[in-house]
Amino acid sequence: MDKISSFINFLYNSEYSKKITYIKKFPQKNGEVFPIPSFLKEEIKKYLLKKNILKLYAHQINGLNALQEGKNIIINTSTGSGKTFIYNLFIWNQMLDNPELKALYIFPTKSLSQDQLKNLREFPCFKSEIYDGDTPENIRKYIKEKFPSFILSNPDMLHIGILPFHHKWRNFFSKLKFVIIDEVHVYKGIFGSQVSHIIRRLRRICDYYKSSPIFILSSATINEPEKFAKDFTGLDFVTITGDKFPSGERTFLFWNADIESPYSQTLFLLMESLKFGLSTIIFTKSRKTTELLQMWILEKKPVLSQMVSSYRAGYLPEERRKIEKTLFEGKLKGVISTSALELGIDIGTLDCCILFGYPGSITSTWQRIGRVGRGKKDSIVIFIGLQDTLDQYFIRHPQEFFKRSCENVIINFENEIISTSHLKCASVEIPITKKDCLFYGDFILKLLERDFFKPKNREEYHYIGKPIHNQINLRSIGEIFSLIDKNTGDIIGEIEENKVFFECFPGSIYLHLGKKYEVLYIDIEKKLVFIQKVKVNYYTQPNWWEKIEILMEKQQKSLGYFIIKYGDIEVTTQVTSYEKRSEKDRTLISFHQLSLPSQKFKTQSFWIEIPENLQDEFKRKNMDFNGSMHATEHSIIGIFPLEVTCDRWDIGGYSFPFHYQTKKPTIFIYDAYPGGIGITEKGFEKFIFIIKSAIEVVESCKCEMGCPSCIQSPKCGNNNKPLDKKGALFLLKYTINDF
Repeated sequence: MDKISSFINFLYNSEYSKKITYIKKFPQKNGEVFPIPSFLKEEIKKYLLKKNILKLYAHQINGLNALQEGKNIIINTSTGSGKTFIYNLFIWNQMLDNPELKALYIFPTKSLSQDQLKNLREFPCFKSEIYDGDTPENIRKYIKEKFPSFILSNPDMLHIGILPFHHKWRNFFSKLKFVIIDEVHVYKGIFGSQVSHIIRRLRRICDYYKSSPIFILSSATINEPEKFAKDFTGLDFVTITGDKFPSGERTFLFWNADIESPYSQTLFLLMESLKFGLSTIIFTKSRKTTELLQMWILEKKPVLSQMVSSYRAGYLPEERRKIEKTLFEGKLKGVISTSALELGIDIGTLDCCILFGYPGSITSTWQRIGRVGRGKKDSIVIFIGLQDTLDQYFIRHPQEFFKRSCENVIINFENEIISTSHLKCASVEIPITKKDCLFYGDFILKLLERDFFKPKNREEYHYIGKPIHNQINLRSIGEIFSLIDKNTGDIIGEIEENKVFFECFPGSIYLHLGKKYEVLYIDIEKKLVFIQKVKVNYYTQPNWWEKIEILMEKQQKSLGYFIIKYGDIEVTTQVTSYEKRSEKDRTLISFHQLSLPSQKFKTQSFWIEIPENLQDEFKRKNMDFNGSMHATEHSIIGIFPLEVTCDRWDIGGYSFPFHYQTKKPTIFIYDAYPGGIGITEKGFEKFIFIIKSAIEVVESCKCEMGCPSCIQSPKCGNNNKPLDKKGALFLLKYTINDF
């Protein structure tokens, strides 16, 4: 019996055997190969022969042929399918004919650049270098003097360190023939909307230097790839797909955790998987969960301190590189990670993937699963269903888990805040003319009428304000705060502006690498959060209020007895207090008031206007109307990612027993980012499907009063009070007249 089968057999005979609700096996696959295309040169074939590759898979052949025809391609095949070979082989082949050609590789993380550099240097005919924030000054100087054939970078460096200084890079841009953008499913929401502008700025500069590079995009998990590629770059693409490549046997095990002990069960699975010799990765849904699991496993079994590590965004680069290296070398046998290790970096051969809760999207789920069982290696995936709406939906409908395709990647290229910022950057790089509508579309003409764009003459526009490039944070709309250890003065991490008051309010407990820190105070002007290490047995959670103002109604439709509207709103939030709760049993220890500034932003929303006379019906049925609205809001947000690409943290909501503008009870569901990114617009289109799914979840949940599996929310600013499950089900059905 192999070690995976032995591990599964052990679980079925353990005290937790009843937690296993479903098991499914996918058999090993043998790949289907074809002769190497004749247009690849002998040097390329010799390189492949050294790697013992005599033939290629169908999708690799198709990709090479499409590139040979000069087409932009988006490669959409599973992890471990050899996507990299397609563009590396083709580009090397072209450069053998014309050594002056240049290629730009763009990765969403520095780790992926380091990983790809190793691949490129296996073919030493052409020089390759990384140009990012970690590149030493002497290497930067060499790159800008010699311009190697391959430059590997990321959107941040492209935005801030290359495009603004394009005149110094003219020899590179004039010969740029290939642009490769890997892991494109990552470019969603705010990040994707920002990067879509950077790509158009890149295309403008290439056009300025008379080059027209081929674009090559790749991802293992993306729906409607050609549509996304067009929205993302403004260019037409051909999709390369295929699944005729080898893979080992993969076993899926569904595990329904108790609300009281999901952490202890997860630690049990990790420790036992390590005992059976399975190198294991646990994926969590939050930084806090990652740190808690790491802290508790070290408390329970200190001997594992050299074998298991946490990994997440917010760690310093040297910390992340060290963890990646020890994981790749096999010195680390276990890692507890957020989505930060979701991407295709080579972290060695892993056997077991534990999903601590549903990741929030099918796309993210399969990315995480793809970290184990590379090549022909057998693997096991354990999905731990927490007491969460989506988790319990899939625990009850496991086949639905495997049936669902990856979601559409949503970006909002025309987000006004983002567009204005990047048009400022573009105009500084090269003055904007009406010709630029070819890259942006006609919508930029309206933005160019703003006061900060001054026409240089009748044909050109340029930005006249303060330097703008450094003010843009690509991953959020807002600035980054640094976390400072008050005792040492060291920067231990970073946090986004929109999260700082919710996670780092004075008095809060912040977790980092398994250690606890108390937040002392925030310097808002300098964007600093001062913290100190502490030993406490409690955690903290904030409470806040919201105000919503409707700015513009854009669409509306009648469903059932209600009117559903979509438009622009302004959200004002303020964290007002926090609670200290016991780690052991979550009981309230103390309550503390806060005095923090409010935060405002404009965004997109849909809202449900409820007839006032319906309140009489609730009274007759002895249901709490306010609690019913609140629970309905939670149920919609909880199930939302089932129909629309997003995480529940990407959307916000608030229910008003009486809203001063609608003059009615109103439930708002909104994009949780300034300007909006199209999430609730898509939700407005799919409203009926969302409501029907919410009804199914609430109706099938076995609890009496409501629980995290149906109407409670982990992000509720009112501590999940009041809530009425019976009333929520009535209201949801009433919304679409589904009785």
